[in-house]
Order: sequence, then structure tokens, then C-alpha cells
Amino acid sequence: MAINMFLAIKKNQRGFTLVEILVTMAIFTTAMTTVTNIFMLSNRAQRKTQAWQQSESDARFAMEVMAQAVRRGRVDYAYYGGIIAANPQTVLALLDNNGQSIRFQKVLAGSVGVLQISQDGGTTWADLTPAGVSVNTVAFYLAPGTDPFADPPANNLQPLITIAMSTSNTSVEGATIPPTFLQTTVSSRDYIR
Repeated sequence: MAINMFLAIKKNQRGFTLVEILVTMAIFTTAMTTVTNIFMLSNRAQRKTQAWQQSESDARFAMEVMAQAVRRGRVDYAYYGGIIAANPQTVLALLDNNGQSIRFQKVLAGSVGVLQISQDGGTTWADLTPAGVSVNTVAFYLAPGTDPFADPPANNLQPLITIAMSTSNTSVEGATIPPTFLQTTVSSRDYIR
């Protein structure tokens, strides 16, 4: 009777077969591989989006610094020889409210374009764009071509400056990010008459 009871208990205690364990492990491995790939793809997309946002923010900051300098100052027509014959210009020359010279220009640092600012007439320059951003192009369109505040005034137009800039991200994450194109037109708030 004890042997029959032992056999009855052993029949009711079924375990997993080797095939069942292998199938379960295959399904689990496939599921984990899929989840890991999805996580890695979303992580890569997030880093790329973050690099794009940082690049865009840096370009907008540089554009805003130039726009504020234009609003607070006036075009230095003497730097351009008194007459702006052709546009675009590669250097933006301004005078602040105190008559101090402010300049903006693009220079190449190796293969990376850097936007620079000088607040002492071009003696010393400081980078306006950070290391992760390359300035591809920057162009300054100035109007009118002659100083409207000269004595006697040549015209009655408020100076307008259009700034067009193209930047790229130079980070590893930003390698596939398309360039950023920014453009703004700003008038000087300085009115001398």
C-alpha cells in the first residue's frame, strides 16, 4: 500500500520537460532582445533630439546677441567707407550708445566656423558660439547704403540689418542633424535728428 501511494504521489507531481524549458528560454530571450533594442533606439533618438535642441538654442542665442547689439547701437558707416556699395557683408560693424565699436564676424577654427564678437574695435575677439556648433554661413545685409544720420541727411530711412546664419551641430550625436537656418531683420532704436 505504501508503494502504491508513493507511485500515486509521483504521478501527480509533474515537472517541466527539457523541451518546455528550452521553448520558454527562447521566448524570454527573444522578448528581452526586442525590449533592449527598443530601449537603445529610443535612447539614441533622445540623445539626437537633445543635441538638436542644444544646437538650435546656441544658434538662437548668438542671433539674439547680434540683434540686441543692433537695437541698442547704430551702424558704423565709417567702417564701411561711408557707403555700403554691395551686400552681403562678412563683418557687422556697429557703434554702441557710448560710441564704442562692436564687431561681429565668422572665422574658421580648423574646419569649424566660429562666430566672434569684438567690443574694442577688433583688437580682441571672443567666441560667441560654443564648441558644439559650427557656423556654416553668416551674412549681414545693411540698408540704406549711406548714413541716414549724416549732416545733411542723405535719406530719411531708419537703418535695417538683416542677419542670415546657417549652423551645424559638430557633436557625435548631431552628425545626422540637418543644418539650422536662422534669419532676422532688426532696426536700430537709435534715432539721431
